[in-house]
Amino acid sequence: MDLLVKKLIEMRNINGGTVWDRKDGNIYAPIGFSTIDVLSVLGDIGIKYNEYSIIKDAIEKMMSYYDEKKGMFQYVQKGSKLPCITAKILNTLQKLEYHNSILENSFRLFLETQDCDGGWRCATVKIGKSDSTDASNPGTTLYVLDAFKHREYSRKENEKIDEAVLFLLKHWETKKPLGPCEFGIGTQFMKTEYPFIRYNLFYYLYVLSFYEKAKKDKRFKEAFKMLKAKETEKGIQIEHPNKNWKNILFSESNQCDISNIKYKQLIENIM
Repeated sequence: MDLLVKKLIEMRNINGGTVWDRKDGNIYAPIGFSTIDVLSVLGDIGIKYNEYSIIKDAIEKMMSYYDEKKGMFQYVQKGSKLPCITAKILNTLQKLEYHNSILENSFRLFLETQDCDGGWRCATVKIGKSDSTDASNPGTTLYVLDAFKHREYSRKENEKIDEAVLFLLKHWETKKPLGPCEFGIGTQFMKTEYPFIRYNLFYYLYVLSFYEKAKKDKRFKEAFKMLKAKETEKGIQIEHPNKNWKNILFSESNQCDISNIKYKQLIENIM
């Protein structure tokens, strides 16, 4: 993994900025190999926020986009404050073990803004007229639950988290595109992906495996059976590796050491 870290550090200027960001300071673009994505992968292999100066610099830039009062992140100066971006950054910082007390404002925000259907939606996106668009976003909800798995919560808060889990399990049944961003469960969703960037089967099950409410549910078990079918002697087969990472993380057979670690963790969570 040392060689991987070294290679990623050498690529810190690839998008025009200094910490995998773009020249304009955007830490979310290009999607797939942005500052957020690179730090997330580094967190997946166990790198801590204070191990490399470049990571500390990247986090400093992230935190400069944080509205402490609102508990939300922007992805670029004067950009929108979005729940999906906030959840992704919050999760990334937790993985890097960057525990700043002001980030609790984000967790509280999510607990206070959970929608009546159990998920989270993006208030900055224009809602359509149909029932499917006037709903929470499954993808955003998954990102929020990914962040919450790092945090302890009270019994009352646990009830709210369970509602979000049930929202995602219900989506497994309906499969229809939901929310203004229309996250659905179809052919693309069923293709395993890594890194965990988009709403897909592997990411969906990995996150839900941290929640007891999900693991006991027949819908989770049904989804896991479909993921299990993609297992090989070498680990989990990644059918749709992100193009930005293919030559960095994957072998010719689309095997990836990090995704195998995440799959092993998923199995351990279930057991």
